[in-house]
Amino acid sequence: MRIIWNELKKILTLKVMLLLVLVSTIFYQLFIVFDFEYFPNGRPAGDTFKVGEEMMAKYGQFMDEKEFKDFKKVYEQRVGDATEYLQSQPEMKAAGMGSYEEFKNADLDQDQKKSELHSKVMFEDGVDVMWELQAREYLIDLYEQPEWFGSYGRELTGEQSDRVEVLRSSGNAYSIFLHDVFENYKNLSGNLSILILISVMIVVTPLYMADRRNKMTLLQYTAKMGRTLFLKKLVAAFIAVITVITVQLAVFFYLYEGNDTGQFLDKKVSSIFSFFISWWDLTFLQYILLTVLSMYIMGIAVLLLVAFISSTAPNYMTNIGLQIPLAAIFIAIGIEYLIKDVTSLHLPKPFLPASLGMLLAASGLIFLLKWRKERVADVQ
Repeated sequence: MRIIWNELKKILTLKVMLLLVLVSTIFYQLFIVFDFEYFPNGRPAGDTFKVGEEMMAKYGQFMDEKEFKDFKKVYEQRVGDATEYLQSQPEMKAAGMGSYEEFKNADLDQDQKKSELHSKVMFEDGVDVMWELQAREYLIDLYEQPEWFGSYGRELTGEQSDRVEVLRSSGNAYSIFLHDVFENYKNLSGNLSILILISVMIVVTPLYMADRRNKMTLLQYTAKMGRTLFLKKLVAAFIAVITVITVQLAVFFYLYEGNDTGQFLDKKVSSIFSFFISWWDLTFLQYILLTVLSMYIMGIAVLLLVAFISSTAPNYMTNIGLQIPLAAIFIAIGIEYLIKDVTSLHLPKPFLPASLGMLLAASGLIFLLKWRKERVADVQ
């Protein structure tokens, strides 16, 4: 244990930790902060979020037919409020936009005056009820067009169609879970995964390089105890990587709490309002936990692969060069399908467990073969 502790201190040096903080800070500023500071992003996204909060408070987990009628009734009341506002504006009445229907259906391309007045109401004055009505109409359209739910332009297999039908018939498809909330988390978790990937590479890259460069392996391999150092270094790196990932996640979720999406944690992610269907009836919290699990497994797989490269590459330049295609593959394929689209209906049902299992097994096997080779390597 003492050896592992000493190796851990060599891995997480002050220089490495400062580098991690610097890289994380820059990465957060470039790719992550935006989704924290600008959520919901503009209008009518912000209005849709407020309407979603109202729906949850009033209807709970799902919105059934009776509750939808109530939702439409509120919409009609808000149309009345909008018309009352327009009637109070003489220029709107004079331009033939004295009611909400006239305002909504105005030909803005052909009538310059109406276009200017429309922009004034929507953007200069930012009349809330007009934006709110847009948000409500968007949600009403989704509810009244259940045939949109499921395919989203793709042809479904028999098994996928059955899953969609089960969600519709059970009412689970009408979960109050908004697309903007889901996309916000997917963007954030995807970028966080890239940061974790970079952090793991920073931590593990020098793992075996220093000893090989200083010819310390020749001394270590003359004793049985010295040969076990290869494995103990990996154990120390494993502890370091898990620690770094955990800290990254802790900071991330501390900041994510500010997005005020905690109220959606118990909502089903498969919904006509989210444009997403999972093979399983996952709540948003369960979906988040799955992505966290995927991040840990991907982090461990990257640890094993980078450790293998570190034990093989003749110098730092080659070491880093070999990691570039590895990072590109993980970012282009791994993060897209194993983090941002977890359990999607448009992926094979066993895709997530099978791909994570294969990823872990393949990286483990590569490192194991290297370890077996090191155990019997000649001292030259």
